[in-house]
Amino acid sequence: DTMIRSQTDSGDSAHKSKQEDNNNNNTNKYNQHHMRLPPLHLATAFISRTSTVSPSSRSLFSTSALNMKSNAATQAEGTVVVGGGIAGLAVAAALRNVAGVSNVKVLEASTKASFQNTDSGAAAQLGPNGLRALNFISSSDNEDDDVVQKVLDMGGILEGNVMMMPGGQTMAIPDTTQADTGMPQVLVRWGMLRSFLADQLPEDVVVTEAGKDIAGYKSSDNTQHVSMIDTSGNTIADLSSTPLIIGADGVRSAFRALVRKDVTHLTTDVTDASGEDVKYGGRINIKAVVNKSLGEEYKSGHTHAAFAPDGSVAVFAGPAGEGSTYWAISVADSVTDGDAVTFTDGLPAGSGGKMALKEKLLAKLNSLDSDAYITTVIDLISETSAENIFCQKSEEAKELGTHPLHSADGRVVLAGDAAHAMSASYGQAANFALEDAATLAACIRDGNDLEGALKDYSKKRLDRCIEMQARSAERAAKAMKGEQVEDVSKWIFQWEIA
Repeated sequence: DTMIRSQTDSGDSAHKSKQEDNNNNNTNKYNQHHMRLPPLHLATAFISRTSTVSPSSRSLFSTSALNMKSNAATQAEGTVVVGGGIAGLAVAAALRNVAGVSNVKVLEASTKASFQNTDSGAAAQLGPNGLRALNFISSSDNEDDDVVQKVLDMGGILEGNVMMMPGGQTMAIPDTTQADTGMPQVLVRWGMLRSFLADQLPEDVVVTEAGKDIAGYKSSDNTQHVSMIDTSGNTIADLSSTPLIIGADGVRSAFRALVRKDVTHLTTDVTDASGEDVKYGGRINIKAVVNKSLGEEYKSGHTHAAFAPDGSVAVFAGPAGEGSTYWAISVADSVTDGDAVTFTDGLPAGSGGKMALKEKLLAKLNSLDSDAYITTVIDLISETSAENIFCQKSEEAKELGTHPLHSADGRVVLAGDAAHAMSASYGQAANFALEDAATLAACIRDGNDLEGALKDYSKKRLDRCIEMQARSAERAAKAMKGEQVEDVSKWIFQWEIA
């Protein structure tokens, strides 16, 4: 990661020595537990899974990909990806490594310092499908370079989930993913996964503090390209024209609004327009990773979950790598005088708001019936830097419908949450973003023309995304009521690159 590369030689050497020891320990743990493995998303979710793939299952990489280019890939030269999260970086890496598109830019709204912060964004849960996709899109000239093992070494391999019951009782739920797929599931720092993907790209590909003002696009002097414009319709001077815009700009995506409305320009407030088809689930999710282990009294390799009797608060914690723990608190809205009040209402903006959020969260947990687990999570939150706490509403797209994932004119295509924002109940956001990247790159690699490649991508992704969104919403709704729901994890993990 960028921060490690900036260290002195001696410091970097010391880091490598420690990391090698940690990696060996993780590999041994992985081998020891090879026959039982994983569970649970955390942030509003329950049981999950994970995996491993051989390096030989990768696609055409680096030199071979760049030298063997389809017509679609040639037409895609100059593609601009809007959004530098997991989806955007994965798509950019896949276009280069799989399709051979050498000229790609990623526009990221955050600052360079924020983008390089490996502590940001809490954690991502990767299962067999996501790991297969990551392996497929990752670049390496070394056939023995095991991309998946690198990711497993970065995070905490999950072996099960423990439900913390009233009265101090526990119920351990084993996971069958390893037996079903031959691959484990891992919980990894979101910022570290983003850094891993960023390292797949040349340094000049990602442009920070860019793309915030985009409200649409219009034809440029070259009719095969478009230029990006602001809400007033003015061309954004710093952004070059492009044959293709990949909208990877998250749940409240301006590009999803453009695609869904079949327009090229949002003339109203972009925030309002991008939120029109977003459904709020009535909960605030607050989470982070802290450099502190959960404790020897808790089952190793397992996530732990507890719920307030009325379902108003859900408390999760689990392993996120050597000596690190991921915690997530989901707080339901309250009702005052008939109006819904979110947990974050009234908090100040900026860094002061982060500290205020931390203090309010600690007060909320201290108000619950105290038990050892809640006390442990309170201690984890107390030791977490307020700046590293990530807070988001439980939002998802109202419905995907049957609208293609690309614009009618073939100038915009969607990936990640911009394409299929869904409930976190199966922990599939990062996995599906990686699936999108692998599938889109494969379609462009094999396409006779770019328009046909985008149609092929949409056809291959849409039905699966619609089903996943529906299943995730069903699971989230029933879980909070304590109702049983069919677990479709096996179907999720069976995904292969088409």
